[in-house]
Amino acid sequence: MKRLSVLLFFLWLILLSPSLCLSQPYLKIGAMVPFSGRWEEQGKECAKGILDAGKWINQHGGILGRPLEIVLIHDTNQVAETMAAFRKLNESDQVLLLYLHSLETALCLLPHIQHHRMPTVVSSLPSSLAASAKYPYLFTVTPTPSDLAKVAMRFVAEKSGIKSKNPKVTFLGYPDTLGRHFLDETKTYAKERGIHIGPDLWIPSLFKPSGHLSSEGLETALAPLFSGITEFGPDFVYLTLSAKEAFLVLSEARRHPTKTTWFGSAKAFDETLSVFDGVMGVQPVAPFGEDVPGMVPIREAHQRWHPLDSHTLSYVEGWATIQVIAEVLGRALPEPRLSRQQIKIAFEELKGFLTGGLLPPITFTAADHRPGFESRILMVREGKIVRHTEFLSITK
Repeated sequence: MKRLSVLLFFLWLILLSPSLCLSQPYLKIGAMVPFSGRWEEQGKECAKGILDAGKWINQHGGILGRPLEIVLIHDTNQVAETMAAFRKLNESDQVLLLYLHSLETALCLLPHIQHHRMPTVVSSLPSSLAASAKYPYLFTVTPTPSDLAKVAMRFVAEKSGIKSKNPKVTFLGYPDTLGRHFLDETKTYAKERGIHIGPDLWIPSLFKPSGHLSSEGLETALAPLFSGITEFGPDFVYLTLSAKEAFLVLSEARRHPTKTTWFGSAKAFDETLSVFDGVMGVQPVAPFGEDVPGMVPIREAHQRWHPLDSHTLSYVEGWATIQVIAEVLGRALPEPRLSRQQIKIAFEELKGFLTGGLLPPITFTAADHRPGFESRILMVREGKIVRHTEFLSITK
């Protein structure tokens, strides 16, 4: 009787979870995502989306009958630990491809990605690295920061409603690679459209290892920025920060009234800023819960597994990233022996791939690993993120 009960229990598990029926070898992918530091909140949300998407795929038959295994590692942004994590994923886990949330980590691992021919999806990839002739194994599922900034500049020049012939824009961020790499290209694009570019505004780190700055320290750190904004009088300030850093800047901005419109980059603008009415952002990722077809399985998974949780668009980005990866693996799988090179080729064969509105359509070629050149402008209105424009596009 006891054996019969155990047998019935396992039969019940199999019926409940179709993924347990998948008897084919796992398709392993690695993911390195930060759970602390600048990208803590966004990283945690992205990781949840990645894992939930993998679980959803497995419960719906896997990829051509093969289950997906996601090996998730906390990205500490420490070089020695980063290298150890990559060696584990490459040598022990033998993952087929890699996801990196942090550009800093991608830059650190770039020589090893090249050497081991590891197809790698990076959350945010500079245009210089998307030149596939030199970096053939790097991909991203969202437009590059420079292309998104150009979309924002097109909006300012053509659709913002600024009556001045030369609207003023200034950029605010950290003087690091992430804050600088897109500026020259974007400024040239903006000036060609009659935009007056002001002096760059650089800030020190807003986060100590132990946590946030005190309110007095924050005021002192940001005071020169608001002096610069007052002096130049920009119509728009473009923020190239993380969402929690943008939150601190905008909180302090309430103490310095200005007519400036704050405009977030894709990394700066998410639901974290929903308390700041009027803030805008260039954002290719659909906000969590938006009424688009691709949100249907996300809502269902959310209600089934964690109905009391709240999520941000970083969760959606993680889910959509796995959706793209699953499509690529499915295209590569018919080959008798799946290889990283076949996966790279499968990426390059994606043409107009749709994620149900979670991301803009994705197209890669062997010559260009940028997925597209369009994004919407979103806005905070009455505490909610809403569409301000439909998709705006730029040319290469």
